Amino acid sequence: MKFFLFFLLTVLQVHSNTKELTLPVQMRIALNQIHSMECDFQQEREVSVLTEKGISRGKLYYIKDQVLLWQYNMPDHSGFLMQKEKITILDRTGNAIPDSGPGGLFGNIGRIILMGMSGDLMEKSEDFVPSYVDSEEYIHIRLTPVQRELKRLFTGLDLFFSKENYMIQTVVVHEAYGDKTTVRLGNYRINKPLDSSLFKK
Repeated sequence: MKFFLFFLLTVLQVHSNTKELTLPVQMRIALNQIHSMECDFQQEREVSVLTEKGISRGKLYYIKDQVLLWQYNMPDHSGFLMQKEKITILDRTGNAIPDSGPGGLFGNIGRIILMGMSGDLMEKSEDFVPSYVDSEEYIHIRLTPVQRELKRLFTGLDLFFSKENYMIQTVVVHEAYGDKTTVRLGNYRINKPLDSSLFKK
């Protein structure tokens, strides 16, 4: 299943190969200044029983406290639209699936993305244990799921942020059955007007 997971931010003690999670103050400031965002992404899916990677591309659109749209444009136009707590699943043609229910995996992902994009430092999460991994090139955050439903989906996530502008560069999702999804983001357009018709599905 196609998916993307952005980030949760918190501060707590962690174990072994990690240290106390202390993120730059400027990072929260930068995130708080994001009111709208558009970016491109490329997703690589590595399935343990296949030799070739599955490549998908698309766009992410975000308006603070309002809406998030994650939509592919290659090889199809599927994705999801999240408005507050309501999630709409998009089919291969980009049209809304009638009565798509709570969204399952997409619902969890959408909520996590919106919480991360709010820029708020969250208190201890019931879903993940975050840890800070030393890296010279990136701000590297590792999320380990503790919530039962999430643990059935993946064993962990690695998130890599730029040390220059604090925007996320790469997300690596380690799935529960040994598969791996890597999402690379770029070509950010921050606080530029977004056409409201994008979110009418």
